[in-house]
Amino acid sequence: MEGRQSKIIYVDIDGTICTIAKPYSNAQPIYSHIEKINKLFDEGHTIIYYTARGAATKVDHTELTEKQLKEWGCKYNSLRMNHKPDYDLYICDKSKRIEEI
Repeated sequence: MEGRQSKIIYVDIDGTICTIAKPYSNAQPIYSHIEKINKLFDEGHTIIYYTARGAATKVDHTELTEKQLKEWGCKYNSLRMNHKPDYDLYICDKSKRIEEI
């Protein structure tokens, strides 16, 4: 990434790169959004998928989520599960919606 500094980018999963569905196995990929994140990865940024899947229920969805990311062709450096809080609204000066990328 000549002339640009690489960034660490946290990316939500449900409602960002796939549809929101319960059960999670019914989530459908949104390939145009995945392509945007993959492009950031290809540009040298560190992509960390960060999800609240299981945060409220304490059910571990790691295996399913890893399988989905692989099937959907997601490029990433790390997956972080069971740490993201279960919330309704996130307000942050560094936030972007996928549509803004």
